[in-house]
Amino acid sequence: MFLVTSSAYAKLCPKLMAQFDADVKTTKAKAEDVTKAKKLRADCEKLHNEKTHDKSEAACRDALKLIGSKVTI
Repeated sequence: MFLVTSSAYAKLCPKLMAQFDADVKTTKAKAEDVTKAKKLRADCEKLHNEKTHDKSEAACRDALKLIGSKVTI
């Protein structure tokens, strides 16, 4: 048995943000959803900088879902 701390996931946040930044350029999502997703993307970065990586990752995943992207990592 082993324990994985949230710092182990710290590297996922930047990857999720980069995926969002790439995917949002070609999304066919409604403008309203893109606006919401961009807010979540900003929240993701803020939470990452505050070292609350679980919340950051969740915000990024929600942003990706809103623009119709599948998480690739």
